[in-house]
Amino acid sequence: MIEFRVECFWLVFISLDVFYQMVSSLPVERRVFGWTGEKISPLFLGSWEFGAPTIVSEDRAVEVIRKAIDLGINAIDTAESYGNGLSERVIGRAIKGYRRDELFITTKVSYDHLRYHDVIKAAEASLKRLETSYIDLYLIHWPHHYVPLRETLKAMEKLWSEGKIRYIGVSNFPLPMLRAAREYLSRTDIATNQVHYNILYREIEKELLPYMLQENIAVQAYDPLALGFLIGRKEIRDEYRWYRLAKPEVVEAIQPLVSEIKAIASEIGKTPAQVVLNWLLIKDNVFPIFNTTKEEHLVDNLGSLGWRLSKEHLERIDRVLSAINLEGI
Repeated sequence: MIEFRVECFWLVFISLDVFYQMVSSLPVERRVFGWTGEKISPLFLGSWEFGAPTIVSEDRAVEVIRKAIDLGINAIDTAESYGNGLSERVIGRAIKGYRRDELFITTKVSYDHLRYHDVIKAAEASLKRLETSYIDLYLIHWPHHYVPLRETLKAMEKLWSEGKIRYIGVSNFPLPMLRAAREYLSRTDIATNQVHYNILYREIEKELLPYMLQENIAVQAYDPLALGFLIGRKEIRDEYRWYRLAKPEVVEAIQPLVSEIKAIASEIGKTPAQVVLNWLLIKDNVFPIFNTTKEEHLVDNLGSLGWRLSKEHLERIDRVLSAINLEGI
């Protein structure tokens, strides 16, 4: 016990750079991304904040991306709509010097660019901003009820046939539209559906998640930490007010859940963020997309790998959640 306390004491004085070197020497596990066979990090680094200069500077965003790659996170998610292309440009800067074939980059075509020729132009613009010759995974960001899905996917399949994108996916698609999207592709298949999924928001568990697991379509789960509200954040910044859970009454209502998450974290020697991410990571074919502008959070989030919440812990979370009523809020 004395030896352990001494070691912990000295760890306090280790610089962050040395600590990062220690962590980066540990290999991050790789998981197979659905039917694609691609082996990538189980966690995606999200980047919508990198398109918001009021949240983080470009130079700082580049540093965070590079640190994530150095630590073993090789999967990055972005979209042309994040900062009107700024996020993609930042990523293009950040990945210089790294082997492109060791990275897995997702980007998305926006709601306003789903006509055939608009899709082609949008993809070319994303390639230019990312400074790469191909996109690993290209998604329809949101479904459009007035642009034929067949038209959009015809353009995406053309990009696929030309090698400009390696895989095609969708985002925020309900089950009927996901099925339709698969039918409109003739030479490849939908690789993923990127959806809102976390401990608090579980709509996909009703029918979408079972179908995707059955068909081996990967789940990219965005907002796993509910913008930090699941781990204790209470501040609602102006940049986040678009978010459905970013309301004072919601933040207050979920405090019993936050307290339970913190209690479980304390009991098992983990952080609340690690508990919340692990809740998703233990599910088959689910890849959380987390956002951060701080390097220390990268290390923290990597601590969600390599272990599993127990059945008892999962039941405790469900029990507390069942007593929270967010209807009408």
